[in-house]
Amino acid sequence: MRKVNSFFEVNLVLGLGFLLILAGCGTMGSKRHWCKEDAHLVSGSNQSPVVPFRVSFYNLENLFDTVDGPNDDAEFLPNSANAWNGERYKNKLRNMAQVIDSIAPDILGLVELENAFVLEDLRANSVVMKGRFEIAHRESPDLRGIDVALMYNAELFRISGIYMIPITLPDGYATRSIMRVHLVEKGTGDSLAVFINHWPSRRGGAASAASRMAAAAALLQNIQSLPNLPSNYILLGDFNDDPEDKSITEGLNAGDSYHPIINLAFVTRAKDTTVGTIAWFDGWNMFDQIMLSRALYFANLHSNETLADKQIVVAEPRINVYKRPWMLQHGGKYDGWPLRTFASKKYMNGYSDHLPVYTDLLLVHRH
Repeated sequence: MRKVNSFFEVNLVLGLGFLLILAGCGTMGSKRHWCKEDAHLVSGSNQSPVVPFRVSFYNLENLFDTVDGPNDDAEFLPNSANAWNGERYKNKLRNMAQVIDSIAPDILGLVELENAFVLEDLRANSVVMKGRFEIAHRESPDLRGIDVALMYNAELFRISGIYMIPITLPDGYATRSIMRVHLVEKGTGDSLAVFINHWPSRRGGAASAASRMAAAAALLQNIQSLPNLPSNYILLGDFNDDPEDKSITEGLNAGDSYHPIINLAFVTRAKDTTVGTIAWFDGWNMFDQIMLSRALYFANLHSNETLADKQIVVAEPRINVYKRPWMLQHGGKYDGWPLRTFASKKYMNGYSDHLPVYTDLLLVHRH
C-alpha cells in the first residue's frame, strides 16, 4: 500500500496495469502478462466489494494431546522425555489461542496438530473462535499423525465440501495430504476455495527438494483439472521452501502478478529478503505463505481517498507476518527468534518455531 497525492497519480498507477491488460495475453519467459480477461477482475465498473475478512495461517508446532494415539506420538505423552502432561498441554492451548485471538482471523489454516480433539480444545480456549468457528479436518497419512485443518467463522461462511489431495513422494514415504475446503459466503452465496498445505520437510538436505516438487505437482494438477473450481481461491501453508525456491516458482508457477498464481510472500520477499517466519542460523526463511488466484488478487486492487489528508491510497493485497515481543525469545544466541514450546529438550512454555501470517481481503460479488 502506498499513498499518492492526486487522481493523476492514481490514474498513472492503475493505468499502467490496464495498458498491460489491453496489450493482451502473452508470455515473458515463464511469466504471464496481464490479460484482457483480467480487466473485469479489478475492483470497479461492474463489481461491488463486500464482506471484508481476514485470512491467517499458523504452524502450531506439535499441538498434541496427552493421550496415546494410534500414530507415533511417543514424544508427547506424560511419561516421555518431554513430560507432556495436562498442565503443559493446557499451557500450549492458551498460548496458541492468545496468538490467534490477537490476529482475529475469519479463516484460519493450521498445521502440525494431532487430531480433531485438539482443535476443539483450541477453539474452547479462544475468545475469538469459541461459539463462532467451525472446524474442517480430516486425518492425514503422516506417520507422526500430524494433520492439516481449517477453522472458519461460521457467521460469515458455510462449508460446501472438504477434499483431500494425496501426495505421492519419490521414496514412497507417507506425508500430509493437501486439504481443499470449499466455503460459501452466507450473504451473497459467493464461493471460495481454500487449500491448506504442509509440504515435506527439508530433512535429508538437497535430496528432499524432489518431495516438495511432487507436492507442487499434485497441487497444481488439482487446480488445473477442476472445471468447477471457484475463481476465488487461496493457497495457505507451510511449504518448507521460500517463495523464490523452484518448487514454488517453477513447480507451482507462483510469483508476482504476472503469474497464474500470485504469491503475496514472493512480492514481499522481492522487496526485503530479511522478512521471514522461521529463523535459522543463516537468517530468516519464509516457509509460511499465502497465495491468491488471479481473480481474487485483482478484485482486491482498489484505491481509496483518505479523509485526513485527502490523499489517495492505492492498495493491493499484502501478506503480514504477525510478530510481537511476547512471542519471541529474549537474550542468548537465539535472541529475537520465535519462542518455542521446547528448545533442545528444555521446556520453554512458548508458542511455535513459526510465526503466523495473515492478509485482509474483500470477497467481491459480481453482478
